[in-house]
Amino acid sequence: MNTRAKAHQNARIWRRGPAPTPAGLDENHDYGYFGPGSQVWRVLLHPAVTAFLAPVTALLELPHIPLQAVILDHDPLAVTGRRSRSMSPIMAVRRAQRTVGVPVPIILGDKATADRVAAHLRRYHAPMTGTVPGTGEPYAAQGPELVLFAHVTIMQAALLVYENFAFEGLRPPHRLTPRDRDRFWWEAKQFGVLMGARPEEVPTTCRGVAEYYAGIADTYGVIDGFGADLVVRPTLAMMRGFALTHLPELAPMLLAGVLTPQLVAMLPRPARRNLGVPAVLDPLLNASLWFTRPAALVFTVHRFADAVERRISGPDAMSLVAHARRLQATAA
Repeated sequence: MNTRAKAHQNARIWRRGPAPTPAGLDENHDYGYFGPGSQVWRVLLHPAVTAFLAPVTALLELPHIPLQAVILDHDPLAVTGRRSRSMSPIMAVRRAQRTVGVPVPIILGDKATADRVAAHLRRYHAPMTGTVPGTGEPYAAQGPELVLFAHVTIMQAALLVYENFAFEGLRPPHRLTPRDRDRFWWEAKQFGVLMGARPEEVPTTCRGVAEYYAGIADTYGVIDGFGADLVVRPTLAMMRGFALTHLPELAPMLLAGVLTPQLVAMLPRPARRNLGVPAVLDPLLNASLWFTRPAALVFTVHRFADAVERRISGPDAMSLVAHARRLQATAA
Protein backbone atom coordinates (compact mmCIF):
# COMPACT_ATOMS: atom_id res chain seq x y z
CA MET A 1 0.00 0.00 0.00
CA ASN A 2 1.47 3.38 -1.02
CA THR A 3 1.77 6.32 1.39
CA ARG A 4 -1.18 8.23 -0.08
CA ALA A 5 -3.51 5.21 0.11
CA LYS A 6 -2.38 4.46 3.66
CA ALA A 7 -3.07 8.05 4.75
CA HIS A 8 -6.56 7.86 3.21
CA GLN A 9 -7.24 4.57 4.94
CA ASN A 10 -6.15 6.05 8.29
CA ALA A 11 -8.34 9.12 7.75
CA ARG A 12 -11.40 6.87 7.60
CA ILE A 13 -10.99 6.14 11.31
CA TRP A 14 -12.09 9.69 12.08
CA ARG A 15 -13.99 10.71 8.96
CA ARG A 16 -17.79 10.69 8.69
CA GLY A 17 -18.69 10.87 4.99
CA PRO A 18 -16.54 12.96 2.63
CA ALA A 19 -13.53 14.96 3.75
CA PRO A 20 -14.52 18.06 5.75
CA THR A 21 -14.17 21.53 4.25
CA PRO A 22 -12.30 23.99 6.49
CA ALA A 23 -14.11 27.11 7.65
CA GLY A 24 -13.23 30.20 5.59
CA LEU A 25 -11.63 28.26 2.76
CA ASP A 26 -13.71 29.53 -0.17
CA GLU A 27 -14.19 33.01 -1.56
CA ASN A 28 -17.57 33.30 0.17
CA HIS A 29 -15.78 33.29 3.57
CA ASP A 30 -18.02 30.67 5.11
CA TYR A 31 -16.47 30.58 8.57
CA GLY A 32 -18.87 27.98 9.88
CA TYR A 33 -20.83 28.56 13.08
CA PHE A 34 -17.94 29.95 15.14
CA GLY A 35 -14.98 31.28 13.16
CA PRO A 36 -11.83 33.33 13.77
CA GLY A 37 -11.92 35.66 16.75
CA SER A 38 -14.46 33.53 18.60
CA GLN A 39 -13.84 32.38 22.15
CA VAL A 40 -14.80 28.86 21.08
CA TRP A 41 -11.92 28.78 18.60
CA ARG A 42 -9.59 30.41 21.11
CA VAL A 43 -10.24 27.64 23.63
CA LEU A 44 -10.68 24.60 21.38
CA LEU A 45 -7.68 25.31 19.16
CA HIS A 46 -5.12 25.06 21.95
CA PRO A 47 -3.17 21.76 21.66
CA ALA A 48 -3.44 21.05 25.40
CA VAL A 49 -7.23 21.07 25.02
CA THR A 50 -6.96 18.52 22.23
CA ALA A 51 -4.89 16.24 24.47
CA PHE A 52 -7.10 16.32 27.55
CA LEU A 53 -10.61 17.23 26.40
CA ALA A 54 -11.83 13.60 26.21
CA PRO A 55 -10.59 12.42 29.64
CA VAL A 56 -11.84 15.53 31.45
CA THR A 57 -15.21 15.18 29.70
CA ALA A 58 -15.31 11.56 30.85
CA LEU A 59 -14.63 12.60 34.46
CA LEU A 60 -17.55 15.05 34.28
CA GLU A 61 -19.89 12.54 32.66
CA LEU A 62 -19.22 9.15 34.25
CA PRO A 63 -21.11 9.80 37.53
CA HIS A 64 -24.28 10.61 35.56
CA ILE A 65 -26.77 7.74 35.92
CA PRO A 66 -28.61 7.99 32.54
CA LEU A 67 -25.29 8.24 30.69
CA GLN A 68 -23.98 5.19 32.56
CA ALA A 69 -27.00 3.28 31.26
CA VAL A 70 -26.28 4.35 27.67
CA ILE A 71 -22.66 3.23 27.97
CA LEU A 72 -23.59 -0.04 29.62
CA ASP A 73 -26.03 -0.96 26.84
CA HIS A 74 -24.43 0.55 23.74
CA ASP A 75 -20.76 1.41 24.15
CA PRO A 76 -18.64 -1.15 22.23
CA LEU A 77 -15.98 -1.24 24.95
CA ALA A 78 -18.50 -2.06 27.66
CA VAL A 79 -20.36 -4.61 25.53
CA THR A 80 -17.20 -6.36 24.30
CA GLY A 81 -15.61 -6.21 27.76
CA ARG A 82 -18.56 -8.10 29.24
CA ARG A 83 -18.53 -10.79 26.55
CA SER A 84 -14.82 -11.32 25.90
CA ARG A 85 -12.09 -12.35 28.27
CA SER A 86 -9.47 -10.53 26.18
CA MET A 87 -9.61 -7.60 23.75
CA SER A 88 -7.06 -5.30 22.22
CA PRO A 89 -6.62 -1.96 24.02
CA ILE A 90 -6.49 -0.40 20.56
CA MET A 91 -10.29 -0.71 20.67
CA ALA A 92 -10.24 2.00 23.32
CA VAL A 93 -8.00 4.14 21.12
CA ARG A 94 -10.30 3.73 18.11
CA ARG A 95 -13.33 4.46 20.28
CA ALA A 96 -11.74 7.74 21.41
CA GLN A 97 -10.64 8.62 17.87
CA ARG A 98 -14.10 8.02 16.42
CA THR A 99 -15.55 10.25 19.13
CA VAL A 100 -13.08 13.05 18.37
CA GLY A 101 -13.89 12.71 14.68
CA VAL A 102 -17.30 14.30 15.23
CA PRO A 103 -16.89 17.63 17.11
CA VAL A 104 -13.75 18.84 15.29
CA PRO A 105 -15.38 19.30 11.85
CA ILE A 106 -18.52 20.71 13.49
CA ILE A 107 -16.45 23.41 15.18
CA LEU A 108 -13.76 24.04 12.56
CA GLY A 109 -15.54 23.20 9.31
CA ASP A 110 -17.77 25.34 7.10
CA LYS A 111 -21.51 25.29 7.75
CA ALA A 112 -22.22 22.51 5.23
CA THR A 113 -19.61 20.31 6.91
CA ALA A 114 -20.93 21.12 10.39
CA ASP A 115 -24.53 20.42 9.36
CA ARG A 116 -23.62 17.11 7.68
CA VAL A 117 -21.50 15.76 10.55
CA ALA A 118 -24.03 16.89 13.18
CA ALA A 119 -26.81 15.10 11.26
CA HIS A 120 -24.68 11.95 11.25
CA LEU A 121 -24.22 12.24 15.02
CA ARG A 122 -27.97 12.60 15.60
CA ARG A 123 -28.77 9.60 13.38
CA TYR A 124 -26.10 7.47 15.07
CA HIS A 125 -27.42 8.15 18.57
CA ALA A 126 -31.14 7.93 17.73
CA PRO A 127 -31.49 4.11 18.14
CA MET A 128 -29.72 4.13 21.53
CA THR A 129 -32.64 3.77 23.89
CA GLY A 130 -33.43 1.59 26.90
CA THR A 131 -34.11 1.70 30.61
CA VAL A 132 -31.86 2.54 33.54
CA PRO A 133 -31.01 -0.62 35.55
CA GLY A 134 -32.56 -0.64 38.98
CA THR A 135 -35.03 2.15 38.26
CA GLY A 136 -36.81 1.22 35.04
CA GLU A 137 -36.61 4.87 33.96
CA PRO A 138 -36.37 5.22 30.17
CA TYR A 139 -33.36 6.88 28.54
CA ALA A 140 -32.62 8.02 25.00
CA ALA A 141 -29.11 8.96 23.93
CA GLN A 142 -30.54 11.46 21.44
CA GLY A 143 -33.14 12.72 23.87
CA PRO A 144 -32.86 16.46 24.64
CA GLU A 145 -31.83 15.89 28.27
CA LEU A 146 -28.82 13.69 27.48
CA VAL A 147 -27.81 15.79 24.48
CA LEU A 148 -27.83 18.92 26.61
CA PHE A 149 -25.79 17.16 29.30
CA ALA A 150 -23.20 16.07 26.71
CA HIS A 151 -22.98 19.59 25.29
CA VAL A 152 -22.45 21.26 28.66
CA THR A 153 -19.87 18.74 29.85
CA ILE A 154 -17.86 18.82 26.60
CA MET A 155 -17.69 22.60 26.60
CA GLN A 156 -16.98 22.84 30.31
CA ALA A 157 -14.16 20.30 29.93
CA ALA A 158 -12.63 22.40 27.15
CA LEU A 159 -12.78 25.52 29.31
CA LEU A 160 -11.30 23.75 32.34
CA VAL A 161 -8.36 22.36 30.38
CA TYR A 162 -7.70 25.70 28.68
CA GLU A 163 -7.72 27.65 31.93
CA ASN A 164 -5.44 25.15 33.68
CA PHE A 165 -3.02 23.90 30.99
CA ALA A 166 -3.01 26.39 28.13
CA PHE A 167 0.33 28.20 28.10
CA GLU A 168 0.54 30.94 25.47
CA GLY A 169 4.27 31.10 24.93
CA LEU A 170 5.64 31.65 28.44
CA ARG A 171 2.41 33.21 29.66
CA PRO A 172 0.96 30.80 32.22
CA PRO A 173 -2.58 29.42 32.02
CA HIS A 174 -5.18 31.77 33.44
CA ARG A 175 -8.90 32.08 33.94
CA LEU A 176 -10.75 33.94 31.21
CA THR A 177 -12.41 37.19 32.18
CA PRO A 178 -16.07 36.88 33.22
CA ARG A 179 -17.05 38.60 29.97
CA ASP A 180 -15.02 36.18 27.82
CA ARG A 181 -16.34 33.17 29.77
CA ASP A 182 -19.93 34.25 29.19
CA ARG A 183 -19.12 34.92 25.53
CA PHE A 184 -17.69 31.40 25.26
CA TRP A 185 -20.95 29.88 26.53
CA TRP A 186 -23.06 32.15 24.34
CA GLU A 187 -21.10 31.15 21.23
CA ALA A 188 -20.97 27.47 22.21
CA LYS A 189 -24.79 27.27 22.26
CA GLN A 190 -24.78 26.54 18.53
CA PHE A 191 -22.83 23.34 19.11
CA GLY A 192 -25.53 22.07 21.48
CA VAL A 193 -28.25 23.00 19.01
CA LEU A 194 -26.48 21.15 16.21
CA MET A 195 -26.20 18.09 18.47
CA GLY A 196 -29.96 18.18 19.00
CA ALA A 197 -30.52 20.16 22.21
CA ARG A 198 -33.55 22.41 22.56
CA PRO A 199 -32.25 25.97 21.88
CA GLU A 200 -34.22 27.50 24.74
CA GLU A 201 -32.65 25.07 27.24
CA VAL A 202 -28.98 25.59 26.38
CA PRO A 203 -27.25 27.77 29.02
CA THR A 204 -25.43 30.76 27.56
CA THR A 205 -23.72 32.21 30.66
CA CYS A 206 -21.60 30.88 33.52
CA ARG A 207 -24.51 31.51 35.86
CA GLY A 208 -26.79 29.56 33.54
CA VAL A 209 -24.35 26.62 33.54
CA ALA A 210 -24.23 26.63 37.35
CA GLU A 211 -28.03 26.67 37.51
CA TYR A 212 -28.18 23.83 35.00
CA TYR A 213 -25.91 21.63 37.14
CA ALA A 214 -27.89 22.47 40.25
CA GLY A 215 -31.05 21.36 38.45
CA ILE A 216 -29.70 17.91 37.59
CA ALA A 217 -28.07 17.15 40.97
CA ASP A 218 -30.39 14.18 41.52
CA THR A 219 -29.20 12.41 38.34
CA TYR A 220 -25.79 11.50 39.79
CA GLY A 221 -24.95 8.19 41.41
CA VAL A 222 -23.93 4.66 40.49
CA ILE A 223 -26.18 2.20 38.66
CA ASP A 224 -26.19 -1.54 39.22
CA GLY A 225 -23.24 -3.20 37.49
CA PHE A 226 -21.36 0.04 36.89
CA GLY A 227 -18.08 -0.99 38.50
CA ALA A 228 -17.95 -4.53 37.14
CA ASP A 229 -19.36 -4.01 33.64
CA LEU A 230 -18.13 -0.51 32.77
CA VAL A 231 -14.75 -0.44 34.49
CA VAL A 232 -13.37 -3.71 35.86
CA ARG A 233 -14.20 -6.22 33.11
CA PRO A 234 -13.24 -4.02 30.11
CA THR A 235 -10.02 -2.96 31.86
CA LEU A 236 -9.02 -6.55 32.65
CA ALA A 237 -9.88 -7.66 29.11
CA MET A 238 -7.70 -4.92 27.62
CA MET A 239 -4.84 -5.74 30.00
CA ARG A 240 -4.96 -9.37 28.82
CA GLY A 241 -4.93 -8.21 25.19
CA PHE A 242 -2.07 -5.75 25.62
CA ALA A 243 1.11 -6.06 23.53
CA LEU A 244 4.20 -3.84 23.52
CA THR A 245 3.49 -2.96 19.89
CA HIS A 246 0.39 -1.09 21.10
CA LEU A 247 2.42 1.47 23.07
CA PRO A 248 2.83 4.12 20.32
CA GLU A 249 -0.92 4.33 19.74
CA LEU A 250 -1.69 4.17 23.45
CA ALA A 251 0.71 7.01 24.32
CA PRO A 252 -1.89 9.84 24.53
CA MET A 253 -4.20 7.72 26.70
CA LEU A 254 -1.31 6.71 28.96
CA LEU A 255 -0.33 10.39 29.32
CA ALA A 256 -3.86 11.24 30.42
CA GLY A 257 -3.83 8.27 32.79
CA VAL A 258 -0.62 9.42 34.46
CA LEU A 259 -2.11 12.90 34.93
CA THR A 260 -5.48 11.71 36.26
CA PRO A 261 -4.97 13.35 39.71
CA GLN A 262 -4.24 16.67 38.01
CA LEU A 263 -7.25 16.31 35.72
CA VAL A 264 -9.48 15.58 38.73
CA ALA A 265 -8.00 18.66 40.41
CA MET A 266 -9.26 20.78 37.50
CA LEU A 267 -12.85 19.85 38.28
CA PRO A 268 -15.11 22.02 40.42
CA ARG A 269 -15.60 20.64 43.93
CA PRO A 270 -19.16 19.37 43.27
CA ALA A 271 -17.84 17.35 40.30
CA ARG A 272 -15.15 15.83 42.52
CA ARG A 273 -17.79 14.82 45.05
CA ASN A 274 -19.85 13.23 42.24
CA LEU A 275 -16.81 11.07 41.48
CA GLY A 276 -16.61 10.02 45.12
CA VAL A 277 -13.42 11.98 45.84
CA PRO A 278 -13.55 13.02 49.52
CA ALA A 279 -13.11 16.69 50.38
CA VAL A 280 -10.10 15.83 52.56
CA LEU A 281 -8.12 15.15 49.37
CA ASP A 282 -8.83 18.56 47.81
CA PRO A 283 -5.69 20.29 49.19
CA LEU A 284 -3.48 17.45 47.95
CA LEU A 285 -5.10 17.49 44.50
CA ASN A 286 -4.80 21.27 44.24
CA ALA A 287 -1.12 21.14 45.20
CA SER A 288 -0.50 18.38 42.67
CA LEU A 289 -2.03 20.48 39.90
CA TRP A 290 -0.06 23.58 40.93
CA PHE A 291 3.29 21.77 41.01
CA THR A 292 2.83 19.89 37.74
CA ARG A 293 1.23 22.70 35.70
CA PRO A 294 4.60 23.93 34.31
CA ALA A 295 4.95 20.56 32.54
CA ALA A 296 2.15 21.72 30.21
CA LEU A 297 4.73 24.02 28.61
CA VAL A 298 5.60 21.00 26.49
CA PHE A 299 2.49 21.79 24.41
CA THR A 300 4.17 25.00 23.25
CA VAL A 301 6.75 22.78 21.49
CA HIS A 302 5.15 22.39 18.07
CA ARG A 303 6.74 19.06 17.22
CA PHE A 304 5.44 17.47 20.42
CA ALA A 305 2.02 19.10 20.20
CA ASP A 306 1.59 18.05 16.57
CA ALA A 307 2.54 14.45 17.35
CA VAL A 308 -0.04 14.26 20.14
CA GLU A 309 -2.76 15.96 18.09
CA ARG A 310 -2.13 13.69 15.11
CA ARG A 311 -2.50 10.57 17.27
CA ILE A 312 -5.74 11.83 18.80
CA SER A 313 -7.42 13.80 16.03
CA GLY A 314 -6.15 12.36 12.73
CA PRO A 315 -5.14 13.94 9.42
CA ASP A 316 -8.46 15.66 8.62
CA ALA A 317 -8.49 17.43 11.97
CA MET A 318 -4.85 18.43 11.59
CA SER A 319 -5.73 20.17 8.33
CA LEU A 320 -8.78 21.85 9.87
CA VAL A 321 -6.78 22.95 12.92
CA ALA A 322 -3.84 24.31 10.89
CA HIS A 323 -6.16 26.37 8.69
CA ALA A 324 -8.20 27.62 11.66
CA ARG A 325 -5.09 28.64 13.58
CA ARG A 326 -3.91 30.72 10.63
CA LEU A 327 -7.29 32.47 10.50
CA GLN A 328 -7.32 32.93 14.29
CA ALA A 329 -3.83 34.48 14.24
CA THR A 330 -4.97 36.94 11.56
CA ALA A 331 -8.08 37.83 13.56
CA ALA A 332 -5.98 38.42 16.70
